[in-house]
Amino acid sequence: MVATCVDVVDTGPDGYLFAKLDAGMTEVTRPSLYGAQHPITVVAGERSTARVVFVGPCCESGDVLTPAPGDPEALAPREVPRPEIGDLVVVGGAGAYCAAMCTGNYNSYPLAPEVLRELDGSLRLVRRRQSLEQMLDNEVE
Repeated sequence: MVATCVDVVDTGPDGYLFAKLDAGMTEVTRPSLYGAQHPITVVAGERSTARVVFVGPCCESGDVLTPAPGDPEALAPREVPRPEIGDLVVVGGAGAYCAAMCTGNYNSYPLAPEVLRELDGSLRLVRRRQSLEQMLDNEVE
């Protein structure tokens, strides 16, 4: 999953450094369900590292991408280059299994686009980002 860092908040010496992404539990629920560990990479040049808790945009306790192993209720910061607003953040291991378990349309977030990496390394779009009309199509008046 490729996301963008939209905010960085430091809650002080006894708190955490949070990086809020524009993607999270609406695309990958395994961390919030099982405390699953996904590799996370901040795409940045030379930069000092920091211990960071990555969260999604839903402002829910389950929208944490860095829980403790096997414990979705506990936080486990990752040592990564200190993220800045606008940085790309890659969450690995978020393939078809995660897409099948997403909480699509939660808080009115559209389904994310999906890209398939072919054996030759080329990339192919296999699902476009969901439009508002598509998201509302199954709503009953």
